[in-house]
Amino acid sequence: MYDTQAQDDFERAYWRSMWRSLIARVTGRNNELLPFDAVRRSLPYRGQRDLGLQTVSLDRIVGSVGRYRDFDRAFLPVQRETTDRWIRISKARYQDVPLPPVELYKIGDVYFVKDGNHRVSVARERGQVEIDAYVTEIDIPFRITPDMDIDTVLAEKAYGGFIQQTRLDELRPNSDFHLTNPAEYERLREHIDAHRYYLGTELQADVSLEEAVLSWHDNVYRSLVEAIEAEGLLRQFPTLTITDLYLRVSEYQWLVREAARDTLVDDDARAEATDRMADIYRQRVVRRVIRTLRHSTWIDTMIRDREYAAFLEQTRLKELRPDAEVLVSLPGKYEKILHHIAVHQYYMGIDQQRDISYPEAVTSWYDNVYLPAVKTIREQNLLSEFPGRTEADAYIWMLEHREALEAADDSDAAGS
Repeated sequence: MYDTQAQDDFERAYWRSMWRSLIARVTGRNNELLPFDAVRRSLPYRGQRDLGLQTVSLDRIVGSVGRYRDFDRAFLPVQRETTDRWIRISKARYQDVPLPPVELYKIGDVYFVKDGNHRVSVARERGQVEIDAYVTEIDIPFRITPDMDIDTVLAEKAYGGFIQQTRLDELRPNSDFHLTNPAEYERLREHIDAHRYYLGTELQADVSLEEAVLSWHDNVYRSLVEAIEAEGLLRQFPTLTITDLYLRVSEYQWLVREAARDTLVDDDARAEATDRMADIYRQRVVRRVIRTLRHSTWIDTMIRDREYAAFLEQTRLKELRPDAEVLVSLPGKYEKILHHIAVHQYYMGIDQQRDISYPEAVTSWYDNVYLPAVKTIREQNLLSEFPGRTEADAYIWMLEHREALEAADDSDAAGS
């Protein structure tokens, strides 16, 4: 009786595997077990440890060390070479013969059978939910989940390499840096390297990779991600990850500033940046992102706010003059103010025949150039002619048109 029941169980399991194989071919879904050796060779490896005897959910066992071609993803038998062994184990289960725990490797959130493939197969066929197993965990710097196929797992290799280099899983464990294109992790690392370079230049000191990673995440990546989330871009582009969007938005911002150079960020600069990004990215979804960014005013606001933060950091104006407010309404303008300060420092040095420190130049510019100009702007009520603009905007406009204004004054004087 037990022989017949076990034989029937095998035939039922075998023909179910054939149907699943057919459905997989029609739908294009992967129905294969993950090969442990291929996965293990391809992923960054931190070490392994013995977890001892545990109870493991059967649906999290998705691969095998040596039998990955003998069973499908549901551990149904796909060939008849080991029919007798499968039937013996099934018969033992009917007879309530105790079987030893299987041996598993754990990688991420999934398990691979080292020993006990047929026991796992029979257990799943009989509707068992869990199985006892001796578990050895392979430590990797990211997660593998039961829904992943081999291509997805191998694509994680690039992510694992990025995580292993930056240790972001340890330093900022609540952030997810997955990209849909594995080739772009190198570009993400370049962002960190560039930040490290500029941070070292600013501090006039060597900056460790860990310091640069933390500074990049906290001061660059996180602020931009928060803006992306607030604007609902993830809902608009559900096939992209938050880090995909970080790359697109940050690169668009950079291209806009490059296109504007030392002039105003305007429609021409945005159009040039859009065209350059379109040359880089051919995917339809990315082109949709680019079109969205071109018509998003929050991009300009973020560029301006970053420039303001950099301006304050470079000039230390809030430390030197705590009541100072030099606010512009458009991006691309703080470079002009910094240039004015540098010119003022140069002429101060000539007038006083000595080296002028930068903080001294900043305070002198603010007290003797900027504030008098602002006083004139207020007296002349110039902002009434430029609704939505600031005093700093008007100051820049006055300097840019100083020659024209002086020529007009000379003409008026001659006429009178």
